[in-house]
Amino acid sequence: MIITRPLRKPFWIIKSFIQKHQKLILFTSLIAAFIFFFAKNLMTLLPRIKADTKIGVVGQYTMNTLPSQISQTISRGLVKVDDSGQITPDMAKSWEILEDETLYRFYLKPDVLWSNGSALKAKDIQLEIPNVTLNYPEEHIIEFQLEESFSPFLTTLSRPLFKNNQVGAGKYTIKKLRYQGPYLKSLELAGTTQNLIYHFYPSHQAAWLGFRLGKVDKLENLIINPLNDQWQKKLDLQQHTNLNQYLAVIFNLNHPQLVSKPLRQALAYAIKNKSPSPETRALTPISPQSWTYNSNVKPYDYNPSQAQELFDSAKEEASISGQLKLTLGTSQSLLSLAESIAQSWQDTLPVKVEVKIINSIEPDFQAILVAQQIPLDPDQHALWHSTQDTNISRYSDLKIDKLLEDGRKISDPDKRQEIYQDFQRFLVEDSPAIFLQHPVTYTISRK
Repeated sequence: MIITRPLRKPFWIIKSFIQKHQKLILFTSLIAAFIFFFAKNLMTLLPRIKADTKIGVVGQYTMNTLPSQISQTISRGLVKVDDSGQITPDMAKSWEILEDETLYRFYLKPDVLWSNGSALKAKDIQLEIPNVTLNYPEEHIIEFQLEESFSPFLTTLSRPLFKNNQVGAGKYTIKKLRYQGPYLKSLELAGTTQNLIYHFYPSHQAAWLGFRLGKVDKLENLIINPLNDQWQKKLDLQQHTNLNQYLAVIFNLNHPQLVSKPLRQALAYAIKNKSPSPETRALTPISPQSWTYNSNVKPYDYNPSQAQELFDSAKEEASISGQLKLTLGTSQSLLSLAESIAQSWQDTLPVKVEVKIINSIEPDFQAILVAQQIPLDPDQHALWHSTQDTNISRYSDLKIDKLLEDGRKISDPDKRQEIYQDFQRFLVEDSPAIFLQHPVTYTISRK
């Protein structure tokens, strides 16, 4: 090899360096090759720093009333309920219903583990259910003894289970709880690869402020979209029709004028735009996904002449002389929809409507626009039976009461379906509420 004169000196220096340090150079090359080829496998053995995902949720919740998407993240139930209301096994592999439907015997799956690695045993399950006694005849068998038959009981057992009120059977464990009064302020869950931190806000405005301040990176299930055009370019926005919730105007049937059925029906016919699309229209208080849903009910499509005719027939019964004055209460998040309803009433009928924001239901309210969660089971005894304090409309009808009582005693699916389809038809005809729409909910996250 011929090396020109200008390059001789650098060449000799390099050659001398290599000869002097050849062992070190060889060793270093081997280490570099090892790292290059095996670093990917080695990295998996190193401890990872978990990412924190901070999520904002609107609403006041306790550990027993958490939204299903949160509670099911922490744990599982003995059974699970799909969108149609059908029940399938979860932590239990099977069950029997005995003794005139008052004894429920569950056989647990032997391979289920709690999130701390301990095996599931029957005595780990400690549920406090009114008028129900728990027995543990064997290590993987649990029995629920009811005082009387109750057909929605299986749905009750879809609630997430916890060992010692802390350890669940999901992918996450409860790390920290913070309360503000009786309600959760935040909930921290620890997972294998990430931690979930939920912050709970009393209103959509408070949640949006928390997002803008960086306290949360994601807002879930908002009923209103707070983003203007400028924000929508910066953030990811997803929307979903929540068929397990409805928006409705609920009347106080103890009010001397609203006790009139023709008046309530007139107000139902007088609302122009009950829903932004046919797909989101709510016709009854039961989800259209339910196996008991009845679509053949009176739809109350906008009909100004029918509204006026019913209003005129209600004048004497409701003691209306001249213009009817109504107050429609609602939350801040539903204010725009309430104002639209009030305008529609005033454009169609001789009605003067005051819309006001309320934080709680007043005893002497006239009408309120609310969002109502639909129960997993078609049983709506708590919402519409005349004996229930949670029947905020004060609706009372012997026929409806009987249907609701029978529906929670009979387990035969065909008979229950017939009962709840009749319930929907008669309830919508009486109009203690105007069912409007299934809300479109929004999820906002940073790009």
